[in-house]
Amino acid sequence: MDNVFFDGDIFGIVDNGVLAILAILGIDIDKKLGGSGVMGGLFGALLGNSLSDLFAALLDPSTRELAGGIFAGCMYVTVIVYAYVRLSKKPL
Repeated sequence: MDNVFFDGDIFGIVDNGVLAILAILGIDIDKKLGGSGVMGGLFGALLGNSLSDLFAALLDPSTRELAGGIFAGCMYVTVIVYAYVRLSKKPL
């Protein structure tokens, strides 16, 4: 047994670590700006997921070649959610 990690373990650790930190930070910032924390949590998580997937893919040798596409796919969803929130005018 050469490695104590499975393929993708590095990705998972970095991915969820960065995501959790940015979601919590987004909630805190939103609350400091007078919001409920929901929008900050949502966009902190979306941006956190995009960045965490990018960092994790770059660090994990088994996913390094996919990093650009993974990040782009995450950001497409972030933009769509932003447009929906702005156009729907529904409070979250």
